[in-house]
Amino acid sequence: MHECLKDQMSGPLALALSSDPVAVAKVLSEFAKDNQALKIKAAAMGGKLITLAQIQALAKLPGREQLLAMLMGVMQQPVTKFVQTLNEVPAKFVRTLAAVRDAKAA
Repeated sequence: MHECLKDQMSGPLALALSSDPVAVAKVLSEFAKDNQALKIKAAAMGGKLITLAQIQALAKLPGREQLLAMLMGVMQQPVTKFVQTLNEVPAKFVRTLAAVRDAKAA
């Protein structure tokens, strides 16, 4: 056990595992807010010890699914803009033809 944690690790201990470190940090932080008996002492991620401040920072991050949705939105934006630009060329041409027709009718 890490030397700085030996004094803190007394009494009942719990271990939480997840493939998504943000999800486990969110769940434990939310549970600790409502349950004063739960005290988060330390965590490990990627084989390294992380502090309580780092755990709280992880808990504030968006979840994996939300990040993927944000990434997809960012990736779709240039394609959407490109399609809108391509659509604007014939639309402008049709508006010009309609204006010429209206001018000849008047």
